[in-house]
Amino acid sequence: MIRKLQKQKESSDQAGFTLIEVMVVVAIIGILVAIAVPQYQDYIARSRIVEGMNLASSAKLSVTEAFASRGTVAMDEATHGSFTFTPTRSVKLIEITPSGAIAIDFQNSVAPEGKNTLHLVPTNEPDTNVPKPIDLSKSEGSTWSGGWSCRSTETNLIPQLLPSECRIGK
Repeated sequence: MIRKLQKQKESSDQAGFTLIEVMVVVAIIGILVAIAVPQYQDYIARSRIVEGMNLASSAKLSVTEAFASRGTVAMDEATHGSFTFTPTRSVKLIEITPSGAIAIDFQNSVAPEGKNTLHLVPTNEPDTNVPKPIDLSKSEGSTWSGGWSCRSTETNLIPQLLPSECRIGK
């Protein structure tokens, strides 16, 4: 009987984790979370930027159609009624400027106020590093080939949130 109790005591002493082992596991999980959460938040914000660019495709179509049918005119007036936008959880406003550029303003949950605008500009050289925007309301815009670029010097989004095709290389 005494041997049986000693065996039970030995087996119960060896079961479970020590406090140090549990603390090490918690510390490792804490370090992983500290690294993963900011990366995850940036990933979500970048996906919301792409959402805004997708929503702006109908504005691009409106500008292109207005230019094809009316030529060089103030694009905000020429597209009035053909493009409307309803704010979403990520995108606050999509606006067509008189020059034909499209400004996408994101909600504060995506990017901080003052650093939350992406510009899509009409250009004949969309693949260059810093394309020259064309003003579709002036005669210089009469030779527009229909190209668009998100590499605009007017964009003020935080660079790490920009899709790679929108980053201006230095």
